[in-house]
Amino acid sequence: MKKAGILLLAVLLAAGFSGQACGEWLTFTADNVPAEQGYLVQEYTGTVRITFLGDCTLGGEEKARNYYRGFVETVSRRDYAWPFRNLTALTAADDLTVANLEGVLSDRTDLRRVEKTYNFMGSTAYTEILKKGSVECVTLANNHSHDYGTEGYRDTVRALEEAGMAYFGTESMAVWRNAEGLAIGFLGVSGNLSGSRYREYRQQAEALHGLGCAAVITVMHAGREYEYPPGDYQKQIVQRSIACGTDLIIGHHPHVVQGFEIRDGIPVVYSLGNCVFGGNTNPRDHDALAVQADLAFEDGELTGITLRFYPISVSGEAAFNDYSPVLLSGENAERVLRKMETSTGIYPGAYAEGRGAEVTVPAP
Repeated sequence: MKKAGILLLAVLLAAGFSGQACGEWLTFTADNVPAEQGYLVQEYTGTVRITFLGDCTLGGEEKARNYYRGFVETVSRRDYAWPFRNLTALTAADDLTVANLEGVLSDRTDLRRVEKTYNFMGSTAYTEILKKGSVECVTLANNHSHDYGTEGYRDTVRALEEAGMAYFGTESMAVWRNAEGLAIGFLGVSGNLSGSRYREYRQQAEALHGLGCAAVITVMHAGREYEYPPGDYQKQIVQRSIACGTDLIIGHHPHVVQGFEIRDGIPVVYSLGNCVFGGNTNPRDHDALAVQADLAFEDGELTGITLRFYPISVSGEAAFNDYSPVLLSGENAERVLRKMETSTGIYPGAYAEGRGAEVTVPAP
């Protein structure tokens, strides 16, 4: 097994693994999976800590781009470290951080916006915001990554690649590999898993398992906006991704905090809400979550996942959005955890300073 793992490791390195933080990343499509499949080195025993953040819009609408309290003006008055400055206590102390990048990154002025209610775009230089926030990977599986068509999406991908940032989306998957050779796969879902979307997802999941990923994580962008109970499409995604062998499901899109549950032994977090959200100068709900997942492995086998829920406010200012989320504590943290309980009927446990609310789920 070790010999096969070393062989595949060489293939993956040749295919373009990019080094970052304490691991390496590879993004590829189901049509471009490395030809030689087998097991990566699986002797790893230890814990991998992943931080998940909700909707991050680095930029905003064209009409609000020059508002004094808009994202662009705020960042220009501050600096690129400003947006994530209060969250680096989490993101800089983990193994990797994954955020939802909701919008386009492009410096072009000739892109045509897609006809819809909201279109978000920011400068390609904003990849530096992610890097200063210790965000190593973003998901592009959302309803704003194509706000300026295919060209805008390609500009975003190009900006991320030039900045050395990892990404995945509905069209692509990502693999993270640590120094010991342990691999974790990431899949993105937007909207639902019906018809061809489900067939493509199933193919991607099979590819990640075929590569020997010790865990596969699904990040879903789905649900009804500003509604607290999980919706039918979220439940559909959960059911079908579990059937395809996912080990953890993390969600966003409703712009509010939703709860969690354990479905068939798999932990599911339905919605983290917003995070660094440049799309609104004053979101109607400032409450949100950052979630850390500690994935425990023994000899390369996943033995359990510990989730830590950290309530946050998307702004340090109560009256408007300053685009710099803050960790909550005390009664405010407990209030957000009770929202989770109202959403799914499951209380994540009491908040502990510095540790959040903690839930451990053994591997099924």
